[in-house]
Amino acid sequence: MSDLLKTYQGVDSLRSLTQAELPAFCEELRLFAQVEGQGKKGHLLSSLGVAELSVALHYHFNTPQDILVWDVGHQAYFHKIITGRKEGFRQNRQKEGLSGFTNRLESIFDPFGAGHSSTAPSAIAGFWKAAQLKKEKAEFIAVIGDGAFTGGMSFEALNYLGQEQANVWIIFNDNGISIDENVGALKEFGLYQSLAESLGFQYIHLSEGNSIPALLSAFADAQEIKGPKFLHLKTSKGKGLLEASRPRAEEIAATTSFQDVVEASLMAEFNTNDKLVLLSPAMLAGAQLNSLKEVFPARVIDVGIAEQHVVTMAAAMAAAGLKPIVHIYSTFAQRAIDQIIHDVALQKLAPVFLIDRAGLVGEDGPTHHGAFDISLLSAVPNLRIAAPAGEKALREMVNWSLAQEEACFIRFPKDDIDLSKEHLWKSYRPHWWQNKKQKFIISFGSLAAQAQEAVQNSEWGHLHLPILKPFPDGDILEQLKESELIICLEENTYAGGLASNLARLKAEHNLKGQIKSICLPDYFIAHASRLEQLEELGMTANALKKYLT
Repeated sequence: MSDLLKTYQGVDSLRSLTQAELPAFCEELRLFAQVEGQGKKGHLLSSLGVAELSVALHYHFNTPQDILVWDVGHQAYFHKIITGRKEGFRQNRQKEGLSGFTNRLESIFDPFGAGHSSTAPSAIAGFWKAAQLKKEKAEFIAVIGDGAFTGGMSFEALNYLGQEQANVWIIFNDNGISIDENVGALKEFGLYQSLAESLGFQYIHLSEGNSIPALLSAFADAQEIKGPKFLHLKTSKGKGLLEASRPRAEEIAATTSFQDVVEASLMAEFNTNDKLVLLSPAMLAGAQLNSLKEVFPARVIDVGIAEQHVVTMAAAMAAAGLKPIVHIYSTFAQRAIDQIIHDVALQKLAPVFLIDRAGLVGEDGPTHHGAFDISLLSAVPNLRIAAPAGEKALREMVNWSLAQEEACFIRFPKDDIDLSKEHLWKSYRPHWWQNKKQKFIISFGSLAAQAQEAVQNSEWGHLHLPILKPFPDGDILEQLKESELIICLEENTYAGGLASNLARLKAEHNLKGQIKSICLPDYFIAHASRLEQLEELGMTANALKKYLT
C-alpha cells in the first residue's frame, strides 16, 4: 500500500495527485477511518461506501468556492479528512473533538450544517438562488442518500429546482441501505429516473459509483449540461470494511435500557389488544423494535423518514377507531409540531407518542438532543406529558397511556436503567423519598436516580413527579407552602417545564420559598458522552450535592 495519507494536508494535496494515484488514496482513507474509529460510536459504514465519491468531488470541483452540501452527514467522514481535518478525526464525536456531522462552525468546507435528513436539496437551492441574486458564479452540489428520499423536503426542493431550471447537481448516493430498510414506491427500479425527468432534471445513471475513473468521467460529461442534473450513483455501503470494525451482537449492552423496556411492554400489549398499531419514521432498528415487527408485521409500520406524514396518519387511524402508537425521537418530533397541534390535539384524538432520545443524547450532539419537546408541547391543549424514572414506571405508563382519551407523550432518554434502584420507582404517580418539605429536590424523568443519590444521608427531601401535564397544581401547592428552598431537576429546557410551572404557582399564590432551576441551558450543548454532558450541566448526584448545604 502507498503512503499518500501520511503527508496529506488538505485539498491542495489531493489535487496534486495524479488520477492514477486516487484509488490507492481511497483505500488509505478507508483504513485510516477504521483504525481511528475502532471502538467509537458513529456512522462508519455510510462513509466507507463513498470514499471514491468524496475524493472525486473534491478533485473535480473547486471547493470551497464551489458549494458542496452533504445530507444528514452520515456520509461525510472522508469529506472531513480530505478537507484538512485528518488529525481532528482522531477525536471524532468526542468531547471538544470533531462533530459527527457537517458543521459550518467547524470548517469553510462545511457551508451548511447537517444532522437531520432530506435538507440538502433545499439548502443547495438557497445557495444557488443567493449566488444568482449576487451575480456570483460557482457550482452547487448536494449529496443525498436513498434513505433520505423518503423525506418530503427532498421532493419539495426538487420541484422548485426543476421549475427554476437551476444549474445545480443532485448527487444521489444509492446504496440500497439506510438505518432501517428503505420504504416507498421509488425504491423500485427505474422510478428515480422518471421522477427526475418529470421534474425537469437531466438524469445520469452510473452503476460504478465506487470507481474513480467512472466518477470523474461522469462529472466531466455532466459539466457540459446546463440546468439541474440528477446523478444516480450505485455504491456499496461498507465497502472495504475490516472484520475488526464489524458490529458484533455480543457487543450490544447487557444492561436493561429504556428501549428494552419499551419493546417488552409493547410486545405484551400487542398480544392482548388487536387495535394497537405501531408507526415509526424509519427508526425501528434504533428503537430496538424490529422484533415487534417480526411478530406483528401488519401492525408495525415503517413510513420512512416522514415525520409529518406519520403523525397525521396516526391521527386518522385513531379517528378510525384504532389505538396508534408513534415511536419517534424527540429531535425528529420537532419536524411534526404543526401536525401534533392541528391533526391530533385540535381534533381531540388520542394516539400515544413514545418520545425516544429525550434529553441529552451524547456523541450525536446538538442536532440530536431531545431538548425542546417539553417546551413545544406544554403549550398545546388536549394532551398529556409524562416521563418515567425506571422500568416499572415505564411499563405502567405505557399501559396507562393506552386507556387515556387524550394524546399521551411519554419521553425517555437513550440510557440504561439501574435495576439495583428499581425498588424506588413505585409507580407513575408522584411520590416522596425522605419527606422533608422545607428543603427538597423535585425531579422529572429519569434524573430522579441522580436526585435520590444526592439527598441520601442529608437533610434534604426528594419529590419525584412523573407526569408534567396536566400539572398537579393542588398537590404541589401544598408542598410549596412549607418550603424554603426547592431545586428543580429536569432534562429539558426551562420554558413549559417543571421549574416554570413551580414559578407560576409561586407567583399566583405569593409564596416566599426560593426555587432553583437545573435544566438544559439556553445554548446548544456540544457533543460528548452523555455522562460528560450531565456533569457539565450539574445534573449528576455529585454535582447536586454541592447545593445541599
